[in-house]
Amino acid sequence: MTLNMQYFETLRGKINQRLNELVNEKKYDKSLAKSQIEEFPWLYGALGKVPSDVMFICENPSITGVKKAHVDTIDGGRPDIEAQWWGGSKDRAAKCFRKALYKLKLKTTQPRERGGWECYITNVIKQSNVPKDQEHLPPATKRQQARDWADILQWEIDAVKPKYVFCVGDNAFNFIRMLQKDNCISQFPFYKVMHYSAHGKSDEEITTTIISGVRAVMKK
Repeated sequence: MTLNMQYFETLRGKINQRLNELVNEKKYDKSLAKSQIEEFPWLYGALGKVPSDVMFICENPSITGVKKAHVDTIDGGRPDIEAQWWGGSKDRAAKCFRKALYKLKLKTTQPRERGGWECYITNVIKQSNVPKDQEHLPPATKRQQARDWADILQWEIDAVKPKYVFCVGDNAFNFIRMLQKDNCISQFPFYKVMHYSAHGKSDEEITTTIISGVRAVMKK
């Protein structure tokens, strides 16, 4: 399956415009925005098939993961859109999430290979943040970040037209619940699956739990 790069170029244009708006509003660090736009042009903020029956919504890009993926790509080549949700060969997005998607047949090529996407993956918050800084932000600030990106997330939902929406981890789940409650995005059923970086869990446990969670919903 060939990625619809026209769609992803449009999405990245929307994201870059919003990044600059947030900088002007003093809501986002100028150097991080410049880095995301100029140093990491392969960071489209989403990956996969459009439209797609299955959509996964994560929290936000980690600047640490982005930097690792920039130099440790899937095949050792130049980073491109396929570097997303990779984060380097030791990253759990690469080891657990992609493996789970492959076993669910939502990725038809091997986890460490390009392409084969039969699902769509995105983030609630599109700006790349420093994980430790993001973790210690006040809850109200995090919720505002989600609101700042809600219209672009809705644009994605309208384009992808998913039958099943899975939020990856508690934070993404709570953001979607809040955005629906505040009428920032449309109403649709959504489900939570374990985050691929869950603390205190083995790689095998994470992979197995993601698989069982998705299967349980799609069998209904």
